Amino acid sequence: MYSTLKTIQDSYQLYGEITLFDGFSAINRIKISKIALLSGKESRQAKQDDICLNTIQQYCSYTYYSQMSALAERQLANATLALQKARREYELGSKSQQDVLEKEVFEANAENTFAEYNALKNKALMELKSVMFFPAADELVVDTVIDANNAAPISDAQQTALSAVANNYTTVLAKNNLEIKRIELNTARWSFLPRISMDAHWYTYHSMYPDNKGAAAPFHDQLEMHEQKSIGINISIPIYGRLGKFSNLSRKKSDYRIASYEYDERCREIENAVYSAYDDAASAEKSLQAAQKAAALNQKYYEAAQLKFDLGTISYIDFNEVYNKYLESQAKYYNALYAYMIKNAVVEYYNGRPYIEQF
Repeated sequence: MYSTLKTIQDSYQLYGEITLFDGFSAINRIKISKIALLSGKESRQAKQDDICLNTIQQYCSYTYYSQMSALAERQLANATLALQKARREYELGSKSQQDVLEKEVFEANAENTFAEYNALKNKALMELKSVMFFPAADELVVDTVIDANNAAPISDAQQTALSAVANNYTTVLAKNNLEIKRIELNTARWSFLPRISMDAHWYTYHSMYPDNKGAAAPFHDQLEMHEQKSIGINISIPIYGRLGKFSNLSRKKSDYRIASYEYDERCREIENAVYSAYDDAASAEKSLQAAQKAAALNQKYYEAAQLKFDLGTISYIDFNEVYNKYLESQAKYYNALYAYMIKNAVVEYYNGRPYIEQF
């Protein structure tokens, strides 16, 4: 005798597992993530510092050409007045045509010098806008007044080197990378230990008979009646994995040694950079003092020659030579001044003072 029975059955289950011990790999991954986040912040700060240093350099360049352009403009104004005076005196008969011609040549040279420095100033302004990410079409007002006396006194080089090695982004990034490699090496070592986990399982089902609906128990009763629960602890013991763990451990040891060498190299580079920056700053200070003294002397000599040239007691050739030496001494002074400011800023940066706080 045969009979057919139509049955509809649905099941429900929940399963969960938690790792109790996995060689601290999960904890180490969290540590690596935190270190990577700090490295990302250091990299961003490094880019900001580079932008600030480039901005300082371009600012000093623009200020230099602004000073030289203003100097050339004043000289052009003086040359124009001297030419007007010579022409008037020529009309009165107290000056010769040669005197007027010399004044005209001097004015033309002064005008050419002013045009050259003004063009260089405009170019430096565009470069300054570029490094500042400033819109080229907008007006940028720049304060070109710099007081060299505001520069911080140079501190002890050895103490600065120790501070730079501990805090400079180059060594910090290398140290973070070394720490990551150390954690990865420890993780590879712990991978040889057993893995322990705990799991929990809940299961039940419900049945229905479409041809005989009264034969099945109520839904909730069936869930309780068929309910199954289990809790277990699993231990996974690594015995043989085709030597994969050994090769991974060997790679991690090699990575850690390489990171250690790189960290030591970065520390030496920063230490050398600090002492080099101190030497550059000291040399720049001496150059500034010499250039300042030479500029002051050449300015006095030029002012005396200007008076003689206006009176006609010296020739244009002699005066032009004095004027060129005067311009050269002023250019060397401003070059030395801004070089000293930049070198001193680098020293202060290694000493822990950001560029953005110095100007």
